[in-house]
Amino acid sequence: MARVTPDEFVEKHSRRLKGAVDDMRRGIERVSESPTAKAANKKDKMRSNINASIDSGKWERGLRRVPLEEWKGKMINKGLGRVATGIDEAAPKVRSFAADLLPYEDTLKAHVDKMPDTTLEDSINRATTWMRGMAKFSRKG
Repeated sequence: MARVTPDEFVEKHSRRLKGAVDDMRRGIERVSESPTAKAANKKDKMRSNINASIDSGKWERGLRRVPLEEWKGKMINKGLGRVATGIDEAAPKVRSFAADLLPYEDTLKAHVDKMPDTTLEDSINRATTWMRGMAKFSRKG
């Protein structure tokens, strides 16, 4: 069998993937079990595989394959163009998060506001109280 070149591979991969969007949509619509719930049920497997990847060096090698200039280029030319759509689509989740976070912050702020604020130590105590309080924040849902 004749070997394809890397350029031919990329072109074929791109062409076929773009042509498969309707098939992908139909497949997505047929999913009857939550993939995220199934993934959550496999946390031990994930932990094991992540640790193995770190221990073998695979994780680090993968991260080091992307030089800074390539990362910047991809973020500017690909990532930034997706921000507006992404944030618009995420609005309901962001709203839900804010509904949990903002009242928590208000309660914590009321507590910190009652603390002494005269000395440097007072300011340090207020800051660490805020940081520790925020570290305890947990989503309701």
